[in-house]
Amino acid sequence: MDAVHRSLSARIVQRKARSMAIKQITKLQGYRIFRNFRWNGLPDFSRYNLIYGWNGTGKTSLSTLFRFLQRGEAPDATSVELLLESGVMKGADFGTVAPPPIRVFNRDFVDRNVFEVPGHELPPVFYLGEDSSNKQKQVAKLLQLRDELNTQASSTSKRLDAATAEFNSFCTTQARSIRNLLLGDPRYNNYEAPRFKELMRRLASANNAAVPLDDAERKRLEDAIEGRAMPKLPPPTSGNIQLPELTQAVIDELRVTVVSSTIEKLVRSPQLADWVERGIHLHGQDATNCLFCEQPLPFLRLETLAAHFNDDFKAHQDRLQKLIDTVGSLRSEALAKTIPERSALYPHLHPEFDSAIAQLRSQTLAVEMYLKGVQRALEEKVKEPFHSLTLTDYLPKLDVSADSGFAKFIELMFNGVTAISALSGFSAVQRLLNVVKKHNEHTDNFDAAAATARDALELDEGAKYFEDWRSRTATITELTVAADDAAIRLRPIAGQVRDLQREIRQHLKPAEELNREMAAYLGRDELHFEVKDTGYTIMRGSLPAMHLSDGERTAIAFMYFLKTLSDATFDIKNGIVVIDDPVSSLDANSLYCAFGYMKTRTKDAKQIFILTHNFSFFRQVKNWFNYAGKINNKPYEPAKSKDTHFYMLAPTLEDGQRSATLRTLDPLLHEYESEYHYLFRCVSDGSKAAAPKSLAEVYGLPNIARRLLESFLSFRVPGRAGNLGQQLDALQGDAATKARVVRFLHTHSHMEQVEADHDLSVLSEAPAVLTDLLSLIQTNDKDHYEAMMKII
Repeated sequence: MDAVHRSLSARIVQRKARSMAIKQITKLQGYRIFRNFRWNGLPDFSRYNLIYGWNGTGKTSLSTLFRFLQRGEAPDATSVELLLESGVMKGADFGTVAPPPIRVFNRDFVDRNVFEVPGHELPPVFYLGEDSSNKQKQVAKLLQLRDELNTQASSTSKRLDAATAEFNSFCTTQARSIRNLLLGDPRYNNYEAPRFKELMRRLASANNAAVPLDDAERKRLEDAIEGRAMPKLPPPTSGNIQLPELTQAVIDELRVTVVSSTIEKLVRSPQLADWVERGIHLHGQDATNCLFCEQPLPFLRLETLAAHFNDDFKAHQDRLQKLIDTVGSLRSEALAKTIPERSALYPHLHPEFDSAIAQLRSQTLAVEMYLKGVQRALEEKVKEPFHSLTLTDYLPKLDVSADSGFAKFIELMFNGVTAISALSGFSAVQRLLNVVKKHNEHTDNFDAAAATARDALELDEGAKYFEDWRSRTATITELTVAADDAAIRLRPIAGQVRDLQREIRQHLKPAEELNREMAAYLGRDELHFEVKDTGYTIMRGSLPAMHLSDGERTAIAFMYFLKTLSDATFDIKNGIVVIDDPVSSLDANSLYCAFGYMKTRTKDAKQIFILTHNFSFFRQVKNWFNYAGKINNKPYEPAKSKDTHFYMLAPTLEDGQRSATLRTLDPLLHEYESEYHYLFRCVSDGSKAAAPKSLAEVYGLPNIARRLLESFLSFRVPGRAGNLGQQLDALQGDAATKARVVRFLHTHSHMEQVEADHDLSVLSEAPAVLTDLLSLIQTNDKDHYEAMMKII
C-alpha cells in the first residue's frame, strides 16, 4: 500500500498541526544528479510552480525528493535542506519530524500502486459517512493521544538512549581507570564496565555507606601495590640503659662524706690528697725512706697518713670509680645503635621510620647530656670525698622550663618513675623495631598484602564515584519506567482506531466515480476498479487486468492519484501537490484529458508543483499558471510575480560528471508557444561563442542542436522521420558540411557521462558545427531562418 494512506485521522490531525508551504530547496549535495546545488538568487516557491526539463536533467530526482518527504524517509544524499514556512528542515529530519501534508505523483507512485498480480489491491479512497462523525471524533482523539504518546515515547527513548550511552561510557571510563591503577594482578587485567557495575551494586547493597579513604591511607595502599618484595631486615639494637637505678646510686654516693682522722692540709687540697694517697700505695707498709727525697720516713707520719686514708675512704673511692666507669660505658652504649637504612624499607613505612628516627635522636641527645652531667658530678666527688654534692648542680643548664622535654626527663628521673625508659630511648627503639617488623611482615605477605591493598583501592575508587553512579542509574530507571508506561498506553490504541475506521470507511462511491472518469479518460470502459475488501482491484472485463500498457498504467495511477486528493485523509486546501510528468506514454487526446482532470482536482491546493519534459503539456500548464498568477499577455518577471513561478532544469558538468541545477525559466520558453524558439536561440548563441575554455561551456550544445535539427526536419522532410542521416541527405547543401553535422551529433549528443574521447579538444568544434547547422537551415528555408533570427 502507498504511504499516503497510512491513517485517516493521522492526516487530519497532521494537517491542522503542519499546514505549511515549501519556500526553497536550500541545499542538495551528493543527491543523485544534484551534486552540489544551492538556492542562489532564485525566487522562492510560490503557490503555483512549473518546472520544465528534458529527460536526464533531474526531474525524477526532484520529485523523488518530495516523495521521500511524504513517506517520512531520509533521502540518500550527503546533505539536503529545505526551507519551509516554519523554518529549515534537513533531510535527516524527514524520518523523525512530521512533514507538511504532501501528495506526490511520479513514476515511483505508479510502480507502487499499479500491480498486475491477482489479489493485490490499491488502498481505498474513502469518504466519511454522515453517521460516522461521532466515531471519527473518537478516532481523532485516539490518534491525537497516540501522537502525543509517540512524541513522549520518542523523546523519552532518545533521552534514555543518551542517558544509557553516557552511563555506559561513564562505567567504561571508570573501569579503565581502576584497571590502570591496579595493573599487576591478573584479577584486574580484564577489568571492564560490567565489573565496575557489579562493584557499584555491591556498594549499593552494603549496610554502611562507602566512605573514601583519607590521603595517608590511600598513599599507603598505592605504595603497597607498587614494586616488588624487598629483603627482610635485622631488628635494630640499642644498649640496655637502666637510668633510674643509676641515678639513685649516683645521688647516694654524692651525699656520702668520709669520716676519718683527717689532715686539714690534704682536705683543703684534693690534688695533694690524691698525690699523697698514691704515694702511700707506692711506698708500701715496710718502706723506711721516702722514694721522692730518700729521707727517712717518720713512723708516726705514716700512721697519720694511713688514718687519713682509711678503709671507708677507699671503699667510697672504689664505688665512685665504678660508677664513673659505668657512666662511661652507658654513654658508649647510648650511641651504639644498629639502625637500618631508610632506602631498605618499603616506601609506605618511610613516614613512620622518619618519625621514630627523629624521636630517637632527641632521646639520645637527652641521655647523652644527662650522663655527661652525671659523670662530671662523680669525677668531682672523687676529688671531694669529704663533702656532700648535689647531682643537679652538674647537669647541663640548657632549657629547664617546665614544658621542655629535658626538664620532664630530669623530673621523671629524679622521681624514680619507671617510665624513664621511654625517655631514655627505649620508646624510639621500640618504634623502630615495630617499623622493621612491619617491613618484614610485608615481605612475608607481600602478594597477599598487595591483593588486599588492591581490593581496598577498588572499593575506594567505587566510593568516589558511587553518588554519580547512583544518580545516573536513577535517571535511567526513571526514563525506562516512563518509556514502558508510554508503550503500555499505546498498545491498545491501534486496535481501537482500526475497529473504528473499519466502521466509518465507505469507498464504494469513489470506485464508481473512478470508473466513470477512467472511461472518459481512456475513451473506453474495458478497464475498471472493483471494490474488494479494504481496497480496489483493477479489472479488465471480468478478469484481473494483466499486461497493462505503459499508457494504461500511467492513466490508472494518475486518475487514482487525483481521486486521493479528495480523500478524507488529505486536506487539499492546506496541502502540497507534486506531479511529475503525468502524460508519459499518453497519446495527444489523453494528454488533454489528463491536464483537464489535473487542473480540476488540484486548483484548490495550497501549493502545487508540476514537473514535465513534454512541451505540449508544459504549454497547457504554463497558460493555466499565467492566468492563475495574473500575468496573461505579459512577460514573466520573477521579482514581480507573487503567486506563480516558472523554473527550468539544466544540465551542467562538474569534475567530468553530469550534474543538474535549477534556474528561472528562459524568457523564450515562456514567451513563445513552441520549444523550437528556445532551441534556435541556444544554437544561435552557441555558434557565436568564442573558443570554449572549459568543457562545461559546450557540454549541453550537442543535445540542443540535435533537438533543433530533428524539429526542423520533422516538418521539412516528414517522410523519413527517425533517420537523421537520410533526412539530411534530402536537404540542399554541402555534403561535407552535412556529414560533419551528423558525425558531431551522433558522437556527442545523449551523453550520460563524459568519456575519454569527449574532451575539450573535440567539443571545441561545437561553435563551428552549430554555424554549419544554421547555414543548412538558412539554405533550405531562408524566410523561416530570417524570421527566427529577428525574434530571438
